Amino acid sequence: MFARKIHIADHEIALLYRNRAFVRVLGPGLHRVSRFGGAVEQVTVDLRPIPVEDAAIRTLAMTHACAIATYFEVADMRDGEVGLVFVDGKLADLVAPGERAFYAKDLHEVEVRRIDVAGELEVPAALVAALARPAFARSGLVRQVVVEHDTVGLLYVDGVLTRRLTPGRYAFWRAVRGVEVLHLDLRLQALEVTGQEVLTRDQIGIRANLTAVWRVVDPEVAVGLTTDLADYLYKELQFALRRVAGTRTLDEVLGDKQGINAAMVELLEPALARAGLQASSVGIKDIVLPGDVRELVNRVVEAEKSAQANVIKRREETAATRSLLNTARLMEDNPILLRLKELEALEKVSEKISNVIVGNGMDGVIEDLVRIRPKG
Repeated sequence: MFARKIHIADHEIALLYRNRAFVRVLGPGLHRVSRFGGAVEQVTVDLRPIPVEDAAIRTLAMTHACAIATYFEVADMRDGEVGLVFVDGKLADLVAPGERAFYAKDLHEVEVRRIDVAGELEVPAALVAALARPAFARSGLVRQVVVEHDTVGLLYVDGVLTRRLTPGRYAFWRAVRGVEVLHLDLRLQALEVTGQEVLTRDQIGIRANLTAVWRVVDPEVAVGLTTDLADYLYKELQFALRRVAGTRTLDEVLGDKQGINAAMVELLEPALARAGLQASSVGIKDIVLPGDVRELVNRVVEAEKSAQANVIKRREETAATRSLLNTARLMEDNPILLRLKELEALEKVSEKISNVIVGNGMDGVIEDLVRIRPKG
C-alpha cells in the first residue's frame, strides 16, 4: 500500500517521474517505488525498435544526457555528416545530417560511423551492396545508379555535369547535394521520316520517305546542344532532303537515288558532328508521285519500253533475213544442198495432206511437186 510495484520486461526500461520531475531510469525486473513524497509516474520505453522512437527519450536527452547515454548509443549528426549505424555487425540504419537517433545498448551491439558527405560524393564500394536495400533507398540519402551495357551515364551534381559513368553499379550521397544521372544509349538507332513534301527543280511536287541509322558518339556534346536528339536529327534530315532534291529535276531524283543519299550524308555530317552524333546510313526508302505525274511517268516508261521492244524486233528480223540470204547463196552454189532443201519441203507437205495427184509419175513427185529453183 505504501509502495508501488512496477514490472519492467527484459526488452524495456521505464522513466520514473515524481511530481513531474525525472528521478531515475528503471531497468528490467520488479521495482518497488514509495508513494510518499509526491505523485509517481512512469513512462515505459520499448527498446526493440531500431532506432528507438520515443518523445520522452528525446526530451530527457536534453536535460539528463548522462542517464540516456547509459542505456542508448546516441547518433547525433552535424551538418554535412551521415551516420552509418551497425547493429550486431550489420548495417541497420542511416542518420541524416543534423538528425539525432537513439539505439538501445542492452539488446544489441551498436556502432555508429560518421561519414563526411559534404566532402565525399561517392559511397565506398564496400557499402554499395548493403545500401541497395529498399529501406535505404527510401531514405533519400543515397542515390543508387545502374548503368547498363552499351549505355553511358552522365553524372550531374547540383545541376553541373561532373563526369561520365561507364557500365556498372554506383551509389552517391545526396544528403547535402542534388545528384542526377542521365542515361544515353550508345547503340545504333533507326529514325523514320515519312511523308515529306518536296518541290523538285522543275517544279514538280513529290513525297519522300527517309530512314536514318544513327548513334551517339560524344554524349557530353550531345546533351549540351539539345534536349531531344531524335527531334534534332529529324529536322536536319528534312533540311538535307529539301536542299538536295530541290536542286534536281524529277528525272534526276527518280534515276539517281544513290547520288541523293550520298549528297544528304555529305550535308548531314557537319551538323551531326556538332551535336555529338553520327549517321551510319541515310537513304530514301521510296518516292510517291502525284496521280497525274505518276500517270505521265507511266506513259513515258511504257513508250520507252515499246520503242525498245520494236528495236529488238527489227534487229531479230534483220538477223533472220540475213540468215536466209546466206542459206540461199549456199544453195545456189551447191545443187545437192538445194535438192536436200526441196526434199525437206516435200516431207513437210506430205505430212499435211492425205492425197497427192501427180501426172508425171515418180519424176513428177520428185521434180515437179516441190521445186525451189525453176527449170532451166
